[in-house]
Amino acid sequence: MQTISPSPSATSRPDHEAIEPRLLELLLDKQERRKQGPYVPRSAPEIEAGLAELFRQRGLNLRATGVRRLGGGASKEQFVFDVEGDRPDEFARCVLRMDPREGIIETCRRREGQVLRAMAGRAPVPPVLCVDDGAAMGQPLMITGFVGGVTKPSDGASGPSGLGATMGDRVSEALTPQFIDCLIETHATDLATAALDDFAMPRPGTTDAALWQVNYWTKVRELEEIDSLPLLTLAETWLYDHLPVCAEPILLHGDWRLGNFLFDEGTLRITAMLDWELTHIGDFHEDLAYSLEPLFGSVQPDGELMIGSMFPVSRLFDTYQAKTGRRIDPATLKWYQVMTSYKLITMNHTSSIIAARDGTNHQSALLGFLASVTAGMSDTLCNLLEGEIG
Repeated sequence: MQTISPSPSATSRPDHEAIEPRLLELLLDKQERRKQGPYVPRSAPEIEAGLAELFRQRGLNLRATGVRRLGGGASKEQFVFDVEGDRPDEFARCVLRMDPREGIIETCRRREGQVLRAMAGRAPVPPVLCVDDGAAMGQPLMITGFVGGVTKPSDGASGPSGLGATMGDRVSEALTPQFIDCLIETHATDLATAALDDFAMPRPGTTDAALWQVNYWTKVRELEEIDSLPLLTLAETWLYDHLPVCAEPILLHGDWRLGNFLFDEGTLRITAMLDWELTHIGDFHEDLAYSLEPLFGSVQPDGELMIGSMFPVSRLFDTYQAKTGRRIDPATLKWYQVMTSYKLITMNHTSSIIAARDGTNHQSALLGFLASVTAGMSDTLCNLLEGEIG
């Protein structure tokens, strides 16, 4: 696991340069890749040829057939294919997740592969066949076994990336305890035995966990902000002024929401938790706060927020505290709610717009749409900060 040494002045003021090394490396690398110009999405035959080269390099007696593009995903190109050759049954059909030139976020396939392997047997996750930094196809990628399931009932509505899905009472009641338990199992991961070599560990009893998050997303703004947003500058100042201490750093999912899990519509069992690319080590309040973003849920006529459009906030909090023994601190939760708004607005109003404008992603139309939700998220951030600054 990587370490970050605090600067000598860290005891008197926040060290604004403290960012996870691997994440900073990726962010800076993207600035160079962007110079290559527009991105041309790969065709199925090109992917098949690239997989043949990958398997050759890895010494795997495998052959990909029936390659076809998968829909969904705002940051990665995804393909599904069948696999012939000497392989376990779980890899009879596989999914390829490959980085485009740039996307709404810059993440690491090595980290994603490491956390999927760490979660195997603890939560329903796809098995990992291999991870490649770009030697075979010129772009980082990860291949996992294909897991069947749906993100919403066949008669339910849904928007882009699973947003706005309607689940219904029967489905919601069946999935809710499983969904919450998956989060609890993630948070219970033994970091001492998990092989998370590309992750950095915040120091317990310090503000590292919070500080690294503000620093990273502020760095994204510094490098990629195309238009000044005074609201974000105000939020940034507030976040630095109120950094909470994290007593017990744990493994976080980072994107725990509706649309990021699959379930079997017949048995109503969750078959896979997906999209672990934002996983990092930090404060448990962060995952809880992320789930409170209105964009990822729905609001009842009486004003009550339904997480994932499935269950009320009180059910999550009561279940989580009862099963983990942790107590939710309202001030820390509020800080991470502000942090959630800050990073979501940042990614939608910086990287997303640039990738859509410059054609460096395979889903420019979707990224353009996501940039448009900045207004609603800004309203949420204003409401969170109201009364806190003045």
